[in-house]
Amino acid sequence: MNADSQDAAIVGFAYEAGHLKHVPRAGWLQAGVRNPESVAEHSYRVGILAYMIAVQEGANPDRAAALGLFHDVPEVRTGDVPSVGRPYVTIADPRNVAADQIASLPPELAHHIAALINEHENAKIEGATLEARCSRDADKLECLLQAREYQAAGNTQTQPWIDTMVAAVTTETGKRLAAAAQEVPPNVWWEQFAKSYGAPKATGR
Repeated sequence: MNADSQDAAIVGFAYEAGHLKHVPRAGWLQAGVRNPESVAEHSYRVGILAYMIAVQEGANPDRAAALGLFHDVPEVRTGDVPSVGRPYVTIADPRNVAADQIASLPPELAHHIAALINEHENAKIEGATLEARCSRDADKLECLLQAREYQAAGNTQTQPWIDTMVAAVTTETGKRLAAAAQEVPPNVWWEQFAKSYGAPKATGR
C-alpha cells in the first residue's frame, strides 16, 4: 500500500529532523572537545529548560518547550556555525530555511512549525513573547550547563562559554539559574542519589 502523500511528507520531515542527531555543536570542537554533543542533544535539554523557566516566569510552558525543541531544526541544512565564524560567512535566515523544509507538509502543520521558528527568532526584538524569551534563555542556559559538564570532565577551555551565556540571559528565572549553575556541580544529582540509595523510603502513611 502506498503511503498518503501528506503522511509521506511528515515522515520525510521527521527523518530530516532526526539528522540533527548527527550534526555536531561546532563551537565545542574549538574548545578542544573531541566528540561534542549533537544539535539534537542540545535541543532536547533546551526544551526541558524552556518548560521549567516558563513555569517559573508564568508563561505557557508547553509553548516555550515547543519553541526550544524546534529552534535549531534549520541547522540540519546549514550546520551549526560557531560564533567565531559568523563574521566571515553569510548564514541563511532560519525562517527561510524552515520554509523550504516544511514546504511539502500539510498547510496547517507547516503553519505551526513556521510560527515556532519565527517566534523563537524574534526573542531579542521589542515585543517578543515571554515564551520566546524563556526559550532563548533556555538555549543559553543549556550551553552554560554543557560547558560546566565539559569543564568538570577536565576541559579547561570552556570558561568563555560560561561567561558569555551568563551575560546573555534576560528573564529573572534565567538569571537565577545561571548563577546557580556556576555553583552547583554537574554531578550533584548523582551524589544525592548515591547517598540516598538503599535508605528506607517514606511510605506516605
